[in-house]
Amino acid sequence: MTLCRTRWWVFLGCASAYALTAGAAHAGPFDLDDDDEPPKAAAEPESAPPPPPPIVTIKMHAYSLEECLLLAERNAPQLWAARARLAFVHAQLDEAKWTPFSYWHMSSNFGYLPPIGGTAFYNASPYTLLYQGFGDGWQPAFGLGVRGTLPLYTFGKIESVKKAAEGRVRVSEWDLEKQRQQIRMDVRRAYFGLMLARDMQYIANDVLGKLNRAIANLLAKLEKNDPSVEEADRLRLEYNRDEILARVAEAKKGEAFAVSALRFLTGVQSAFDIPDEPLRRPDTNIGPVVRYLTAARLFRADVNMARAGVQARKAWLDFRRAEMFPNIGLGLNAAYSIAPSADPQRAAWIGDPFNRFGASFGFGVEWGLDLLPKHARVMQAESELEEARALERLALGGVAVEVENAYASVVEAKTREENWDRAEHRSKRWISSTQDAIDLGTKDERFLIEPLRAFVFARANHAQSLMDLHVTLSELARVTGWDAVAPGT
Repeated sequence: MTLCRTRWWVFLGCASAYALTAGAAHAGPFDLDDDDEPPKAAAEPESAPPPPPPIVTIKMHAYSLEECLLLAERNAPQLWAARARLAFVHAQLDEAKWTPFSYWHMSSNFGYLPPIGGTAFYNASPYTLLYQGFGDGWQPAFGLGVRGTLPLYTFGKIESVKKAAEGRVRVSEWDLEKQRQQIRMDVRRAYFGLMLARDMQYIANDVLGKLNRAIANLLAKLEKNDPSVEEADRLRLEYNRDEILARVAEAKKGEAFAVSALRFLTGVQSAFDIPDEPLRRPDTNIGPVVRYLTAARLFRADVNMARAGVQARKAWLDFRRAEMFPNIGLGLNAAYSIAPSADPQRAAWIGDPFNRFGASFGFGVEWGLDLLPKHARVMQAESELEEARALERLALGGVAVEVENAYASVVEAKTREENWDRAEHRSKRWISSTQDAIDLGTKDERFLIEPLRAFVFARANHAQSLMDLHVTLSELARVTGWDAVAPGT
């Protein structure tokens, strides 16, 4: 891509230089913004002037970079998915908080019973009466029972499961921040890419204007049979113009890609545009690399996700180990049932399933004796904790590599931008001094070819380096988690 871009702007420079030389008979002092109209080849008959173009009274809103970032944070589907994952783990945390109340149960029954009389010592109703079907004297019966265990000591099960759930919440919160930083980076890359594509089109249109004027001047000379020009000169200029037009299509394609990406990220599907401004040097001060390494250890989402993951795995391991021990608690039980068609039983040693009310409590121990499967779960949790610790080391080391690479890219882009800026200004002074020499008669127009080619080449590369500097600073902000580093914030 760099070779193709270089060849493109070399063509632009050569074509512009030749255009200026071919049109020297009609050109005045050199002006980069010369807008003189090309001479007409023949007198045209008088005709009515064309109607004026319609006046645009309603313009679409031009979204600034800050507005695009805010819209992307509100509408990007990646962030909606991350928020849904965060809501899911928050629900798991609520479940963990209510764990002590998950040991309670309630049961109820409702039906009809036939008349049942007598006692356990004197049975007035045979057993087969319950299976004779509905008949006279049947009345409704109702029963309700509640039982549960209030845990008093669980060897850390309740506390550890809460800590594990809280750790997962922190992991999801940093996952949301990671997605947010990536979305902001994507918006900035598309935004600055759109600005570059339009800058390249402006540069190419400037050169195309000079080429068109030169071709018109050359055609006028050919019609007058001027011996200083020939048909090959016209073909050479038109070939260079076609080459530039083909390269302009690439810039328009990049503009279309950037606009579609911004529309997708921001959620603005119609009437979207950005301010028509050229790329400028960002006013961000670049500090030493140790500053960004420290910021990455504090703010980078991957690092904080790894730390939260280690804490969550530790708590989960504690929970698995606590499962090896029993639960000590207070058991509570209450029951109520009523059946008007059955005679109540009053004896203390006889349980009445139809008419009763009672409550009881007592201390107890609940212990699942599946110790071997529980030991296997402990080993699984230990492996997961070791994996989380390894990922934490990877995050710390990998982030340092990314920060150093991003920092080197920023320094390179900044140095390249400064040098191309100086080259652009020097090429302008070179053009001015050469034009002065031409005006004095010490040089002819052929000496303008090299400085003009250098100017166009430097100007295009300066625009590219400005875009690279903005993007590398944005990438440095992403890999450090320090959003203030990025331009436009």
